[in-house]
Amino acid sequence: MSGESESRNRRRAVRVELHGTVVGIELTLISIIQGLALGVLAASAVQPLVGLQWEVWPYIAAGLLTVLIFWSRSLVHTLSFIGWPLEFGHTFIYFGATLIEAVALSQVADPEHWFALNALYAAVVWGLYGYDLRLVRQRMDDFDSPPERALLVDILHDQRLNIAWMMPAAVAFQAFAWWLVHEFPQAMLAQRWHLLLIGLTLLFSIHYLHGGVRLLRRRQEWIVERNAHALTGE
Repeated sequence: MSGESESRNRRRAVRVELHGTVVGIELTLISIIQGLALGVLAASAVQPLVGLQWEVWPYIAAGLLTVLIFWSRSLVHTLSFIGWPLEFGHTFIYFGATLIEAVALSQVADPEHWFALNALYAAVVWGLYGYDLRLVRQRMDDFDSPPERALLVDILHDQRLNIAWMMPAAVAFQAFAWWLVHEFPQAMLAQRWHLLLIGLTLLFSIHYLHGGVRLLRRRQEWIVERNAHALTGE
């Protein structure tokens, strides 16, 4: 029995170590790819800021919020349910989403391209939420203590909320904004009605970013309990 117990404890220790390694990889990856996206935004923002092209400034602000949202939400997801074994599909979608995000951030001075690319970006993030929901369901048995079950309920609620409402709304709005700019360039661009569209985008982005901050605050104790439970097995 002592040999069996020792083997079980050794396997638990190895699993905890692998879990920490995967989380470290994810956190590093998220910071690197969003740092690259921020670099694209910074390069695109130089001329509008130096040249006082104030109509572009709301797009630069929206781009910065996009980077912060992706970074913060990804961190929350990693801390909440990412672990061993490493999930390549989830990570590959991160790369694809960041590529589209970076291209969109390069178009801050072109509203038509901006809204078209952001509609595509929101669609990819929508797919990422769906993929992550499948990943969470595969690992539901790992959430067996009361705090872990509370964390699981919160994760499932947030994933379903984003899949059913938040991401479809983002895709629809960005696509509709693109259509308005494409079909009515005189009103949208010459008469500057596009500023209303980017203003609404800013409001949604601020609300969504704040929601991510509250998400981590609500989950922080559950996340601590989950990691403590994994370490002790109790």
